[in-house]
Amino acid sequence: MSKLSKSQIQMQIRHAAEESINVTITLHASIRMRERKITNAMVFDVLRHGLLKREPETDLRHRGMQCQMERYCGGSNISVVVNVDFPSNGVIVITVFRVLWKIKCFITLMAA
Repeated sequence: MSKLSKSQIQMQIRHAAEESINVTITLHASIRMRERKITNAMVFDVLRHGLLKREPETDLRHRGMQCQMERYCGGSNISVVVNVDFPSNGVIVITVFRVLWKIKCFITLMAA
C-alpha cells in the first residue's frame, strides 16, 4: 500500500459510503448508536460529507487504518471512527459518538 494523503483517504471514505453495501457497522457501533441516539442516516451523512479531523492511524487490532470522520449533524458534532483497508472499497464502522463542544473549546484554549 502506498502512502495516501489525508485528503485522498477522506475522498476514499466518502466514495465508499455512497453505496451502503460498502459500509459495515459493527455490533459495538450499533450498541453505541442506540445509546447515543445516533441514527444510520446520521452515520452515513458523516461518512459522505464529513471531514477527517485527525491523522489516520494504523489499526493495531485489524488490518488497515483507523480514521475519524466528523460532521455537524442533527444538532451536534458527530464522530464516526472507521477502519479502512486499501485498496478495498469498504469501510467498517468501529464506533460513533457525539463531540461535546465544551470539551473541544477547553482543549483548544489549553493548547493556545
